[in-house]
Amino acid sequence: MEAHMKISGSVRVAVAIAAGVALATAAAAQDAGVKQVEALVGASGQTVQAIADTKLQLLKTMDVYNALLADDAKDRKKLYKDLQREMAGTEKRRAEIATRAGAMALEADILFKKWEASTAAIESESLRKRSEERLTKTKASYAEIRASGDKAAGLYTPVMKTLADQVTYLGHDLNPDAVASLKPDADKLNKNVHELVKAIDDTITTTNGRIGSLRPQ
Repeated sequence: MEAHMKISGSVRVAVAIAAGVALATAAAAQDAGVKQVEALVGASGQTVQAIADTKLQLLKTMDVYNALLADDAKDRKKLYKDLQREMAGTEKRRAEIATRAGAMALEADILFKKWEASTAAIESESLRKRSEERLTKTKASYAEIRASGDKAAGLYTPVMKTLADQVTYLGHDLNPDAVASLKPDADKLNKNVHELVKAIDDTITTTNGRIGSLRPQ
């Protein structure tokens, strides 16, 4: 009888240990999942920041552009060089958007693959279905974030092309007549930049809302 009790006690201890290990493993997996979601949220935030930084750099570029075309401009040669430098800075910022978007896509891929594997391991059909629904919803939010980022990056393209054409036009001809001939084009470009900035701000607001839906509560 005493031997039987000892064996039973040993079994209970083994079961308790096994249960503890299972719980610890599940907790570790959950913690890793939360951290991966946080990594995606962070990468998404950095993409949005790159979009915002590009907008600020473009506005800085336009300040120099408008100073160059001003009637009272004092040193157009210097302003022209300044404009080229600011344009290069804007293009560098635009490239950063692509870099950040790539990092965001990588984090999303890692998260979704781990989430899919974790969901497949859930034995409860009800819980597995709910996990699949949450994963689908998260994928949709990410898809919207990525689409907004791609849209924002694309908005800069026509403005920068127009600006580059005008800089090329002035490259060998900075006299007052050449500058004056660009005034109608400058008015149109400034209007386009104003519309671009509004579109970028709207995109950033929308994207931040989608990022908020990803963030762990």
